[in-house]
Amino acid sequence: MQTRGFPLAAVLSLALAACGSDVPDPSSAASVTSASASPPAASAGGIPAGAVLQPSDVRDAEAAPLDQGLHAHVRPLRPCGDDRYPSDETRTDAVAMRFIVPGAEANSTPSVVTEFVGLHSSGGAAAQFAEISAALQKCPGGLGSGADERRWTVLDSDDDSMLVRIDQRYAYADQTPETVSNFAALSRVGDAIVVVADLGWENMGGSEDLVRSLITKAEERASTIG
Repeated sequence: MQTRGFPLAAVLSLALAACGSDVPDPSSAASVTSASASPPAASAGGIPAGAVLQPSDVRDAEAAPLDQGLHAHVRPLRPCGDDRYPSDETRTDAVAMRFIVPGAEANSTPSVVTEFVGLHSSGGAAAQFAEISAALQKCPGGLGSGADERRWTVLDSDDDSMLVRIDQRYAYADQTPETVSNFAALSRVGDAIVVVADLGWENMGGSEDLVRSLITKAEERASTIG
């Protein structure tokens, strides 16, 4: 697949609150590898170390392991909570990592950025992309009082990529709950599914522009998977 970024004008809308709590990252069909400061060397036939975001892509932020089950709703996108996708069984390898990305300006708030790359057997990535698209229509979610309730909005999409806004009610200390918006981009690159998400920082939302920029870099990295 030829790599490309999303156009900056995004129009489509759809929304999510998880239909259940975050699901542990599926591991029965895949060995989930987390990246450390330097992304790990790949096993034979797996995801090469250079096929994931590098510190130079994320303002020199270091990669850290993303514990299994943490931020499971973006590993990959799971608007329907703990519902598994049939295509999960076709996943042969996966990498999940986290970056604490500095703000664009000095002394500005950092962001928690995650990347998930799942490698599938032939046809599996296309099936997973289609299943995620269907799940977003089935489980748009909503904003309630529950900590795990989310509203998912598809801002932009084409045949093998989409940009999603994830809204959630967040109360910091004694403040009145406010709606916080995070962003995630999903892309199919050959036999791989790539998700980049900006989950913001505490009660601060993520950046759509940052996700648009990083998914382009992530697609370029993932295109090196043989």
